[in-house]
Amino acid sequence: MTSDRTTTRPRRVLFNKNFSVTAAQIAALRGSGFEVWASHTDAGHGTLAAAPHTFLEPPGLLGEPYADWLRLACQEHGIDALIPGKERELLARHAPAFAQVGTAVLAPASEDTQRLLERKDEFLRGWDMSVLPVPRWTTFDSLASFDAAWNDLSESGVRLCVKPARGIYASGFRVLTPQPDLGSFLKGELYQMSHAAAREMFAAPGLPTMLLMHTLEGAERSVDCVAWQGRLIRAVVRRKGPDGQRIEDRPDLVRAAAQIARTYGLSGIFNFQTKDQSRPGDPARVANMLEINARASGGLRYSMAAGVNFPLLLLRAWEGTLDWDALPPVQTGLNVAEDKVVRVVPPAGSEPAVSQELA
Repeated sequence: MTSDRTTTRPRRVLFNKNFSVTAAQIAALRGSGFEVWASHTDAGHGTLAAAPHTFLEPPGLLGEPYADWLRLACQEHGIDALIPGKERELLARHAPAFAQVGTAVLAPASEDTQRLLERKDEFLRGWDMSVLPVPRWTTFDSLASFDAAWNDLSESGVRLCVKPARGIYASGFRVLTPQPDLGSFLKGELYQMSHAAAREMFAAPGLPTMLLMHTLEGAERSVDCVAWQGRLIRAVVRRKGPDGQRIEDRPDLVRAAAQIARTYGLSGIFNFQTKDQSRPGDPARVANMLEINARASGGLRYSMAAGVNFPLLLLRAWEGTLDWDALPPVQTGLNVAEDKVVRVVPPAGSEPAVSQELA
């Protein structure tokens, strides 16, 4: 999957509309020799502020029309490689059409594989438990099936949690409590809900498929990874905490990352989430698999602080210049945190600067 362009100009890489973490990836490519472009529907988005070269996307454009429009935009701007965000599943299917105009689509996996990983219930059913265990879980899509699932999974001393079978970040995730907890409410704990409130909500029509599972009370980790054609390049393990995160040395989770890359044939930046089982009688520090995301995580900035330039490693692998025997070491034992910054944004509806180098 390489570009056919013969020009001596730097290779042009486009990040289309995506989450705000894309700005960190763009910043990491400064001075890399690649010419970085970004597109978005919002002229004031941080992704465009970070990129030296930008253009706007039409608002509201989705599906096949979006893929067709983006292909023509890539052709117009001479884009050599596209790292897809918006419609990345669909764009993986359109990779041959993009290749015809000289643009390689660096999708993390095939459309079918990405859809499998997005559907957490289907993914968990097919997960290899020899790689990492998973907490007890089941699905429901109505109040009756929720009640049945609750009765099936309830155990003394174990809290249950719910989340949509398809979703991003913590959208829809709640830990269920037997009774309303005024103390948690007053403390602003957003991810708890009483059993009674859950039953009332799940009685509403149109409930999507939801997961009910045992809540794991141990440490939570996010593992950011980059791979090429099923071969893991680097993985960074970070343990989440209330005051920041810590980069850990966890060979077991790096091995799991390598197995995930092989199993699903991943090519790109991906992430998986684990949480430790901490019930009495269970082995200490046993990480349980929660989900795999075939995309960059929202916390990728933390992992890049460990000395791993995820987008650059991906692009070097794509162009065939990655030295697999001299990969950058992962700096572990670091405590990392993020500070917010303020920037001035252009007025609504204005065009971003095009082909303007950042100072």
